[in-house]
Amino acid sequence: MVRSLYTGVSGLRNHQLMMDVTSHNIANVNTTAFKSQRITMKEGFTQMLRGAQRPVGDHGGVNPMQVGLGMAVGSIDSIMEQGSLQSTGQITDLAIEGRGFFAFTNGRGGTFYSRNGALQLNAQGYLVSPTNGMNLLGLTADSSGVIRGSALPGPIKIPFTDKLPARATEEITFACNLNANGMGRGSWIHTASFFTSHELDTTAGRENTLLTGLFDHNGNSLNIRENDELRVAFTDATGTTVDQTFRVVAYNSTPAPDPTDGTVATLEDLRRAIEIATGGAPVVVDITPDGRLEISGVGNTAGISDVTNLAVRNITRPTSDGFVANVFQWPDALAGATHTSIGGLLTAANEDTPLHLVRDSNGRGLGLENGDQIRVNANVGNTALPPCADGGLMFSDGGITAGSVGPATTIGDLMFYMQTRLRLPDLVPTDSGEEVRSLQINNAADGDLRAPVGSLVIRGQVGSAFSITGLSINATNATPNTPPPSAFNANMNGTQFQANRDVEVHSTSIEVFDNTGASHTLMMTFTHSGIPGEWLWEITPREGQLILSGNHGRLSFAPDGSPASLEFADGSTDFRFDPRNDSGEMAIRLNVGFAGSHLGITQFESPTTTAIVAQDGYPMGQLLDISITETGEINGLYSSGISRTLAQILVAEFQNPAGLLRTGDSMWAESHNSGNGVLLRAGSSSKSSIKPGALEMSNVDLAAEFTDLIKTQRGYQSNARIISTSDSLLQELVNLVR
Repeated sequence: MVRSLYTGVSGLRNHQLMMDVTSHNIANVNTTAFKSQRITMKEGFTQMLRGAQRPVGDHGGVNPMQVGLGMAVGSIDSIMEQGSLQSTGQITDLAIEGRGFFAFTNGRGGTFYSRNGALQLNAQGYLVSPTNGMNLLGLTADSSGVIRGSALPGPIKIPFTDKLPARATEEITFACNLNANGMGRGSWIHTASFFTSHELDTTAGRENTLLTGLFDHNGNSLNIRENDELRVAFTDATGTTVDQTFRVVAYNSTPAPDPTDGTVATLEDLRRAIEIATGGAPVVVDITPDGRLEISGVGNTAGISDVTNLAVRNITRPTSDGFVANVFQWPDALAGATHTSIGGLLTAANEDTPLHLVRDSNGRGLGLENGDQIRVNANVGNTALPPCADGGLMFSDGGITAGSVGPATTIGDLMFYMQTRLRLPDLVPTDSGEEVRSLQINNAADGDLRAPVGSLVIRGQVGSAFSITGLSINATNATPNTPPPSAFNANMNGTQFQANRDVEVHSTSIEVFDNTGASHTLMMTFTHSGIPGEWLWEITPREGQLILSGNHGRLSFAPDGSPASLEFADGSTDFRFDPRNDSGEMAIRLNVGFAGSHLGITQFESPTTTAIVAQDGYPMGQLLDISITETGEINGLYSSGISRTLAQILVAEFQNPAGLLRTGDSMWAESHNSGNGVLLRAGSSSKSSIKPGALEMSNVDLAAEFTDLIKTQRGYQSNARIISTSDSLLQELVNLVR
């Protein structure tokens, strides 16, 4: 009976201990970063009443007979599970997500650990635990804001009384874009096309006249292109259609065009092709004054006695075939006679073409008469040209030479007068950086595709100061009561195909600092050089400081839009100037980026936005505020606008954090079973992270704790019943002696 009494006593005693653990958890339900505990029970001693016997013969074995002597506490464990985070907004409130602990020193060589990050600054500026004043451990940055690898853990101090010395600017950094389309342009104007048959009436003319540059007598392009197939066909005396095909090639192609090999390029080549197709007899082709083709000498060779319906067709493209056939067609029998084509043929005029042989864009004569005066008027920039005091340029068909200006007998004479009157230079730049004539006749071979072939192209100088507006080129009738030269005047009406544009100039500025912290404003100006992918740059101090070297040069870009090179006109490698305040000479590097990278200045066809985005100097500053990152870096913000690293909070990790000893004040200490604390950097060597402006809440689960209360109460009551029941049995035993 005594054993059951002591068994009940052990149950009462240990359930009381369970009650103590549960009550401690509930009491700390609002304690910052508190880690709850859990108690586990184990069976107590047992008494052997009979040992076990193995089976013998036909008899089975016998199990051991034991009786228990109560229960005992197996363990009281710390539950290290992460608690929820509560935002506080206080910058020095820190919480840890992960296994780590904050490390503190008591100033006497002892290191303690806590998950409670409710930190405060003491009178000396150290970060301390408010519960006991222990100093938070971490690494301190040097004067340049760098945490060296040799730094040792120690108390973290926030130097609110310290000053950040001034630093002279050594580099300025550029970013954003310079417009690839920033080169300047002049006003480009073209007239209608001028044609003539004059260049076609000689063998030399036919040899130089490209088939791709031919027009009919109405000014319509025959639209013959390279690689077109031209078919020469006719009907012989038997009524049979005979044809041969020739391919159009470039004039300078390799091998050279040869009708005997089936290739043609010029009007002379086409004449020979007709000769070959019609039997090999010499064929004579002449050009009439109105541009029609006269052909003779066809037939009576190689069995061909007659040629009828001779025609040239473009069998490659219908849009060309109709015009070609209307020009190169002789419907009559051609043997032994001279016959004229049904359509006229024109080509673009050139500078040597006599004006009286020039036709307008519709193939009509210009209507000019001897003595007609041609006047050129326009506005250049915002200023109108003065009136023609000389009366203008006098036209002549070659029969007269009188006139105050002139005579103008060729298109070249007219062009020279126009260039002089409009004050045009000989050459102007194109968008590709090449230079072209300011006034020329557009040709088919290498002319401007935006202007029609045979038109006069007038190119003004770059920029709005030289814009050409209100252009008027008119001839007045010298002889009364005769038709005015309306065809000439109409053909000279200008059409603008390129508007003028100023060279793009872009400026950006920034403040730099000398050794004393004094600021100086630098202005950087970029000006497009007129060469694609190249800009001129210049740095100018606004306060008139003395420039020593390296203040201007060229910036070139690669085809991918990244900077290819930054050149200094004087061969320098940086910009140098004297602030003139006894602070010493300043040398500043210009960081525009590098080839293949688009982080610096770029050149794309997009608006110019380039700016100086950074410089590495600053004036003296005082620490105003701090911020803490999730990696535990403490950064200071100074009155100079500079942010600098001050310290690095370390976190401690253990192999067995549940083995730590509780020392009170939410602190823990190492034990033999916890392992040594290893100080690590959050977010790098440690996977734990620090959450500034937050605190970790207690991980006590009230629902579980209240359930444990009920379990403890019932266990305690049951063990009390054991004692009371045992007492009743003993009472009966005592009553036996009455």
